[in-house]
Order: sequence, then structure tokens, then C-alpha cells
Amino acid sequence: MTTNPILLSFLEVTGYVLFPYLTIKIMRPAPKEIVCKFLSFFNPNSYKRFIPDSLNRNIKQRNILTRIRINNVFKKFLSEFNHRTVKDSNITPYDLKIKYLATLEGLTSGLGTELFEPITLSSKKNKLDGKQKADRNKESNEGWVVFCDFHEITHTVIKEATVTIYRQDNKRMDLQMTSQAQALSFAALVDGYFRLTVDAHHYLCKDVAPASVVHNINNGCHGPICTEYAIHKLRQEGNGEGTYILRWSCTDYQYIIITVVCTEYKNFQIEVVPDGYRLYGTDTLRKTLRELLEHLEGQSLRTDNLQFQLLHCCPPQPRGTLRVKSEEDEDVGYSSFQEVKVVLKVLGSGHRDISLAFFETASMMRQVSHKHIVLLYGVCVRHLENIMVEEFVQLGPLDVFMRRQQSPLSTPWKFEVAMQLASALSYLEDKKLVHGFVCAKNILLARDGLDTDEGGPFIKLSDPGIPITVLTREECVHRIPWIAPECVKSASVLSVAADKWGFGTTLWEICYDGEVPLKDKKLTERFYETECQLATPDCSELAELMTRCMNYDPKKRPFFRAIVRKLFLLFLCISISTQVSHKTRTHSWASNKHFSFLMQGHFGKVELCRYDPRGDKTGELVAVKSLKPENREEQSNNLSSEINILKALYHENIVKYKGICQEEGGQAIKLIMEYLPLGSLKEYLPRNKSKTSLSTLLSYSIQICQGMDYLGSQNYIHRDLAARNVLVENESTVKIGDFGLTKSIKDNEGYYTVKDDHDSPVFWYAPECLTHCKFYRASDVWSFGVTMYELITYCDSSKSPMSLFLSMIGKTQGQMTIIRLVRVLQEGKRLPRPEGCPEPVYDLMRRCWEQLPERRISFKQLIEELTNMRQQLQPRNDLSL
Repeated sequence: MTTNPILLSFLEVTGYVLFPYLTIKIMRPAPKEIVCKFLSFFNPNSYKRFIPDSLNRNIKQRNILTRIRINNVFKKFLSEFNHRTVKDSNITPYDLKIKYLATLEGLTSGLGTELFEPITLSSKKNKLDGKQKADRNKESNEGWVVFCDFHEITHTVIKEATVTIYRQDNKRMDLQMTSQAQALSFAALVDGYFRLTVDAHHYLCKDVAPASVVHNINNGCHGPICTEYAIHKLRQEGNGEGTYILRWSCTDYQYIIITVVCTEYKNFQIEVVPDGYRLYGTDTLRKTLRELLEHLEGQSLRTDNLQFQLLHCCPPQPRGTLRVKSEEDEDVGYSSFQEVKVVLKVLGSGHRDISLAFFETASMMRQVSHKHIVLLYGVCVRHLENIMVEEFVQLGPLDVFMRRQQSPLSTPWKFEVAMQLASALSYLEDKKLVHGFVCAKNILLARDGLDTDEGGPFIKLSDPGIPITVLTREECVHRIPWIAPECVKSASVLSVAADKWGFGTTLWEICYDGEVPLKDKKLTERFYETECQLATPDCSELAELMTRCMNYDPKKRPFFRAIVRKLFLLFLCISISTQVSHKTRTHSWASNKHFSFLMQGHFGKVELCRYDPRGDKTGELVAVKSLKPENREEQSNNLSSEINILKALYHENIVKYKGICQEEGGQAIKLIMEYLPLGSLKEYLPRNKSKTSLSTLLSYSIQICQGMDYLGSQNYIHRDLAARNVLVENESTVKIGDFGLTKSIKDNEGYYTVKDDHDSPVFWYAPECLTHCKFYRASDVWSFGVTMYELITYCDSSKSPMSLFLSMIGKTQGQMTIIRLVRVLQEGKRLPRPEGCPEPVYDLMRRCWEQLPERRISFKQLIEELTNMRQQLQPRNDLSL
């Protein structure tokens, strides 16, 4: 039995049309007789104004008889609806809404679910005290099992085709998708629903974050909200003169509106133009919105005889969430008697004037239940003393523990502590609770995690003690720099923003092994008066995060969800090296070193080492290049030259130089470089072919060109560019290495002549290199074309340049190989187009292989054209960096 298509169209049209019409008439106060009269004289043909264009086009494509039958069926329905429903019943707007939703649900039964089927799915928990904590919600093998609600998610991570979702309790779910495109699609869906249901001004993963959301977060701009709501927000913020809100226009999306408080509320428009942002009606134009606002904030503005200044911006704030505890969440230990170690915090009888504040702290702690926050068992009274009974945490305050350590704590250890603290504070922020005194002495250590088998450190945030609302000014000044500057002026403004400042200071303590900031107490109050900043650590990303947390404008401090996400991404950068350190046995260079071989060549070798001056196995992993003993005398000048070249280079796509070391009385010199654990593209691509898209390959090509363009700008030619010499830092970043054949062309008028070239990579060389031993910048372009060929074939050994060229010239040895290769190239023969390679990409390779150097494309042009190709690919593949 088939469904009548006319009936389907009729059902759709009925839902689309009837509800808007009745909304217009019935939702407004009107006698039933008017509604009946309206339905009686309703023209069925006019329904087309109330349905989507796509459905209208669908109906127009049908023949005239079908369209007439649709009109007749609809007219009959209206007549029956008028007589049987409106006239004979007491229909209400509520009834219409329920009917509409029920009909719509039937028509769109499949639109409420999006199903993703990963290849593998696993759910993991962090360990506590060396044991796996059991899940009290037993998971059955049948049916759906809930992992979490959206408000419980802190961030998501995409790694190739795998998506990892992290909860507030650090439990995570790993989903391996069939492709990176599907992984991005799934992560984008989760990200979108998070903004819809939890926080419209936060993203879980930057890889899929919409540009508009990132723009709004960076500039403190609201979405398209109406004037009435903007005024309501300004009133909530105190309605101070000069306070303003940035918001996108609800009607014209090319305009941003400034709603500002003066003697009355005023709106100003900022026009978004190709060149930047312009204050509407003026010539004031800046490239970025932030620059424009900074310009306007320093000036007096006038309108309608009013003069005012833009003083304080009110950025979007996270929306709080509430979770009702179920019986299954009842705290363990309450259902039976058992011995529990506790800590008693006693407020003596001499402080009864602050007992109310003491109980406020206890009330706040009783509202929370988080594994990284100390558990409050209860409050009791003994005579005139008030007592808080709290969980006992064995290792005590974090700052004391860190200062007692003879050897410095590792960077991953500190990151884990910081992430756990940020997780706890994010939980408090969601519940709109303020701690009030975040510092290292209020962080207690449940497990030190110094033994790698223990599973890392585990901390718990303790109560803040006496709230600052009852402290004297002198006592508040004593808490500088943990107390936020605005709270020193007035404790009544205590908010979540104060915890963000305290977190920034605590992060400083963690970085500097529990050291006390501002030891000279005479300078503490002046520290805030002059708006000073604490010294920042060497890590630029961590320093930037601390600076943002300790912004003197409370509204410009980041949300804790964003802090958790940022810390995790920084932690990922060091986790790979940490994993390798567990597998590789290395020792301090000051002692008898043991090396793990990374690579071995004809003249030298590259080894994995640890620079460990303290001898505590916490030093940095590095790659060390040295010459074999039998080649030292002959090749020492080449290694010295490579060292001098690397010292002069600094680019994000070139391997970083770390230094040199000498052994055997200075006879053996070793080059120290950064260690990239994923190896070269020649090793990486065959292993990760299924996870590496064409868009990613083009991204690698762009980065290689950027590094080579920089190298040329410094008057160097590489002479050995190939996939084997491009190293992989992570899934999205590659770096050029091995500068053993690199030469300076400063004194050679644009080229370098090779006098002795025994081990040259001839199949990557341009014709002029083979015939005249002259190397130009354009010679590196030729080599790049061959390298790009390797990338497109995923470094398949059966399709390597050497294999294909040897098949062209036949079996040969020695100098005859070069002679025959030159002849083949002069005949115009080139590597064939790889299978599956788009024609534009192969055309670009061919432009790298022009016979004459001056006719070859430049690296700058390659960057531009490859970028355009990748941008054209992205919408089709749904990929992004």
C-alpha cells in the first residue's frame, strides 16, 4: 500500500498554513464569530504566502490537476475545521499549539535524532589511590546508556578521526569515527547543542567553533539580542554611567550595536565593512572591533546634546546550571557506620561576631559535590565554639609539599594539578558559587603521584576560611595578590571573577614550586595601585593565560570552561614527550649517557637523549646529531656549518636549534635539536594514510613552502628537501630538518656551486644541479615538487621518485645513472600524475619542474595557490585546521 502524495502534501500544507493564520486571528483577543467568518471566506490559494519557498516550488512542479486537488482538499478541510472545531468547541490558543506540535512531531519523526556509528567506543575514568572507581550506574548490554548531559562536558578533542569528550569529573569517552570528516561533523554537533542548551558564548573545541562565536568571545560581543533585553542586562550590571553592551543587530547582520548608559539609554551602530569596522555616520575606521573600541573608550562622545564616555563593557556571562542529586548520588558512608578520619575547623568563642560568616562558608561547601573539592561532613556546636567537620586529606597543603621537594616537580605534574583545580572552579562557576580565597595553601594533596604507577597527583580544593566580606581592610591587603583588586576596594563586589584572579596567582605558585609571591609585604598594596603584574613563566601560552586571569578588569577574565580547555591543549603539547620518556631509557649527559637511536645515515647518526642537568629524569627530550668516528675528520666542517646555519634560523616550520655539546676533550661535537616524536613524513604518512586527507596533505605542503620561503629570505638553499627530511610535530604541523647539505648563497650571486657531491639525492635534484652542479633557490622549488609528489602518494615505496625514474632509465650504476637521468629530464619526461591526484595539484607540481630555473613558480606563489586550493576543498570535505 502506497501513501498518496497528494495527501502528504496536504498534511504538510495544513500544518504550515493553518497555524500561522489562526495565530494571527485567535492568539489576539477576538470574538469566535470573527474567526468563523474569517475561515468561511478564506481563499485557499492564499496559503502559498505562508509556506516555505522550497515547498512552494515542490507544489508548482506538479501538474495542474494535482494542484487543483490539493486546493480542493485544503478547502474542504478548512470548512470541516470551521464547523466541527471552531463553532462546536471551546478552542483555545493552548489547544492549537498542542495540535500543531503533535502534527509536526508526526511529520518530522526522524528529525529528532542524529545517529553516528563509531568504529570503536570506550569510556575511561581517572584512577584514585591506584584503583578504578566503579560506576554505580550499571550499564546493560541492551539499549542506550547515558554518558553525560551537555552541561557536564568541559571540552572535546579531535585527533585525526577520534573524538574525545571530557566530563567535569575527568571521565572521558573516546569515539573513533570512520573518517576525520565524520569526526569533525560529530564534534560540531556536540558543540552546537552545548551552546543551545548550556552556554551560547562558549565552544568546546576550537577546531569546529564557528568564526562568529570566536569573534564574539574575543570581543565581548553578544549575539543578536533586542534593545529591551540589552537594557535589562545593563540594569543587572548596576546601570553605571558609561557602561555599555556590544550586540549584533537583530535585523541587519552587517551592524553591531553599542547600547550605552548615560542620562538615558543610547544606541550606536558599528558597520562591518570589508576594510574593518566603522562607527556609522563617521570616518572612524579600524581593522578590528577591539581596536575601534579601544579608540572610542579614550574619547568623549556626543549625541543629542549629551556627552559621555564608554567606560565598562559588559561581555556575555556563562549561564548557570542546576543538577538535582538522585538517591544513587548519596554520599558513601552515610548508610552505615564506619571509621572516617576528619579535620575539625573550630571558630573560637572569641570570634562569635563572625560566626554568621563562618556558617555561610559551611553552607557554600555543603552545596557542592565534586571529587576535587573537600567534602564537608557537617557542622556542630560545642559550648560557645562552632566547628566544621571536613574530609581529612593526607598530604596537606600544596604549597608546603612543593617547597619540601628536593628535586623540582615535572611540568606534566604541575599541569595535572592546574587542570584539576580549574575543573573544580569551573564546577563552582556553573553553580554560581564563589570560593573567595583560591591559593596554594587552600589546595590539599590527596596523592602526590610522584611514582608513575600511582596515576599522577590528585588534589582537593579546601574551604576558603573566613569570607573576605567580614575581613578588615588590613586583613584584605594581607591577602594580596590572591584577593582580586576590586575586592580590596569593596568586598561587596565579590564574584566568580575574583576566583579567576586567585586562580591566576595560584597558577604562578604552582609554576614556581610553591614560592610565595610578593614576599615584601610593604609593597603589596602599592602593587595594585600601580596595576602591576607578577613575573610570568617562560611558556608564552601559560604566561598569556595567567595575564588574562589577572586582568584588572573583572569582566575581561576568561570563563573557567575556557581555562580548562586551554590548559588541556597546553598539556597535550607536553604529553607526547612524557609518554616517550616512560619508554626510553635515558640518562643525564653529565653521567655515562645511554642513547636510543632515531636515525642513522652514511656519515652520522641521530639519537634520542634527555638533557637532564639535575639528574632527576625530568629534563627535556632532544634529538642529538653526531658524526660516526670514522667520518669525524672528513665531515666535521659540514656539521659545524649545519650548526651555524641552524643557529641563525628561527621559524615555526623549521626544526629548532637547542645548542651543542662536546665530548672526548672537545674532539666530538654534537648538534642538539628539538625532538619531534612522530618522525618524518616518509614514516608517518604510510602509517596514517586512512586518517590523512588531501586537505591535510595540502596543509603540510603550505607549511613546507613557508619554511622554504623563509630559508630563501635568509639567503640559504636547502639542497636536500624530501619527505624523509620533513618531520612531524603533530597531526597538523610539520617542520623542515636536516640542514647538512644547506649552503649560503650570500657571496655567490644567487647560486652555489658544489665541488664534491658524493652522496647527493639525485632523483630530487633539478637538471642544473645534475649538469652544472649549480644550486639556485629555484632548485629547491624543483625538489619541493618531488616532495609534494611523495606526499600525494603517501610515501608509498612502490611509487617513490627513485623507483619511477629507474623504471624510465633502466638498470644502471654510478655516473651513468646521472647521465641517463639528465637525458630523460631534457626530453621533457616527468613523474606521472599519481592515482587520485586532482589535476590542479599535478599542474602545480609540473610548474615546479620547468626545465629552466627562471620559469619555475616561486615559494610565495606556491603558498598562495595551495592555500586557494585548500580553501576550495574544505567546504566539500568539511575539514578545517
